[in-house]
Amino acid sequence: GDDMYRFRSGCRPHSGSFYLRQVLASVDFDYGTDIVDFLHGFLNYQIEHHLWPNLSMRSYQKSAPTVRSICAKHGVPYIKQNVFWRVKKTVDIMVGSASMKWFPEDYEKEFLKIDDKVEAARKALKMKS
Repeated sequence: GDDMYRFRSGCRPHSGSFYLRQVLASVDFDYGTDIVDFLHGFLNYQIEHHLWPNLSMRSYQKSAPTVRSICAKHGVPYIKQNVFWRVKKTVDIMVGSASMKWFPEDYEKEFLKIDDKVEAARKALKMKS
């Protein structure tokens, strides 16, 4: 579970924290060709699916390089791993031989404060119109 995070507090849906958590709590499996994606049933794009659950399978395929690039730009881990290795990590956590990593509390609090400021600004704009 060295790259699997858990959080202390909930967050507002569709906030900055929400989208960050979708990337940190998801993993993509091997992809890159139509045949590989087809054999995975396009379920290999878990990060993109958790960001935008209503997109088409081809949209996940098209958005993956952009998401990966944005993550690299901002230092956010974008994990792409073999499906069987990921299942092993998950089972290790389930049976107690590994544990999930806590997201740094200071960052979590700061991101939630930013979310609150953004939400307050959004509501203020909405009241003006």
